[in-house]
Amino acid sequence: MALNFGIGLLMIPVILFMFLLPIALLVALQVWLCRKNGMLGLILPGLSLALSLMLVFPMVVFSAANVSTGGGTIQVTDGNGTVIQEEQNPTPETKQKLEVSPRILAAAGVVFLVANIPTAVFGSIWLHYKGRRDTLEDLKRMQIEDLE
Repeated sequence: MALNFGIGLLMIPVILFMFLLPIALLVALQVWLCRKNGMLGLILPGLSLALSLMLVFPMVVFSAANVSTGGGTIQVTDGNGTVIQEEQNPTPETKQKLEVSPRILAAAGVVFLVANIPTAVFGSIWLHYKGRRDTLEDLKRMQIEDLE
């Protein structure tokens, strides 16, 4: 029992390192892209937004229910479940429509918000460096005006 506990204590930092290293590398990549060029800094937020949309759209589309609004057959059974009479429904035309339940829309909204956490982080890094760049450009412009 003590051996398992000791191994567990040793594995916690390893597991944390395995999960946090890719996140740290992506944040470092975003900072590097933002320092290089303002437009390059939009790559990771755009990819993150596209991936979150790729998670949500199939969820909504594939969960839409086919609802029949007419047609089919009517069966009359006796008390034992034996079919006595079977006839066509008086409205022979069948129309199908897709309906998405509010429960699915709520779940899709939650998935969209959670999947866009990296988009918000990458976007905030981009906005920080954009604001910094704009401030430096304004200072340079003011220095040029002061020299004239």
